[in-house]
Amino acid sequence: MKESEENESPAEEPIEASEQEVYSIETVVHITQTPRHQIAVYCRHGLISPVTSPEQEGWWFDDEAIRLLRQIERLRVDCGMNLAGLRMTMELLREVERLRESVRELRRS
Repeated sequence: MKESEENESPAEEPIEASEQEVYSIETVVHITQTPRHQIAVYCRHGLISPVTSPEQEGWWFDDEAIRLLRQIERLRVDCGMNLAGLRMTMELLREVERLRESVRELRRS
């Protein structure tokens, strides 16, 4: 897998969406300023997912995982949320996005 050249992006700048890009955990740590251990905790609790099997290919993440990681870290740091609160909030945000998509589809009909 090819690692992105996005190593120099600050934690709060958005990364341009590209389905082809994957990032090593070291790059994700640098981009998001999130400790490796914290990323592993979020993975264990199902808040983010690597695009590969860590046991076989190492920890590689896509743009969506980085977007989610930034959102999770913002909630944890700025709002003081624990893992249970993060899990619940992320589930609710996913549901809101599903509902928004349904509304968009209904408006197109």
